[in-house]
Amino acid sequence: MHSYAPGRAEDLLMSAEIPAVVVAERDGTVIVQNTPARRLMGAGTGQNCWDVVGGLKHAEGFPCARGCVRDLLASGVEQSQHTRIELTGQRHDLTCIPVGDNVVCVLSHSTGEHPEACENLTAREREVLELLADGETTPSAAKQLGICESTLRTHVEKMRIKFGVNTRAALVALGFRIGYLS
Repeated sequence: MHSYAPGRAEDLLMSAEIPAVVVAERDGTVIVQNTPARRLMGAGTGQNCWDVVGGLKHAEGFPCARGCVRDLLASGVEQSQHTRIELTGQRHDLTCIPVGDNVVCVLSHSTGEHPEACENLTAREREVLELLADGETTPSAAKQLGICESTLRTHVEKMRIKFGVNTRAALVALGFRIGYLS
């Protein structure tokens, strides 16, 4: 476990293998933060997402604004938002994904790296990744692809293993970061 000095956002994101993840309800209230998010943004549970995520010091280009969670959900689950931002002078990726009545926000450092495993994604895995980025659920993505839900879950699990991530949100964030998604 590392300890970080306040104001060292770049160190936090560069050293973390897991991106900072924040989950907000429809009204914008943060209901969950992972450990990297708490270290970077402070304890934000119960506060407005746009204040927690958008309130990072030394940050430029955040799309966060009062009501942004509600607006993103109103635009539909297929309307995930991906923004490249500057944080402490370095490029980062902020991906906000509507999931049910919540929005999952993933902030990760842009390394410009293209992991070798990503080159091994099948055409079907790329299709699944795009649907996940659009906020599709397992049943709706499987239906669109004409496959059963268990097959779709298998594709997701194989991509998670290839990318070395633990969550679908991290999978989508990495997909944006390395250029599979735009």
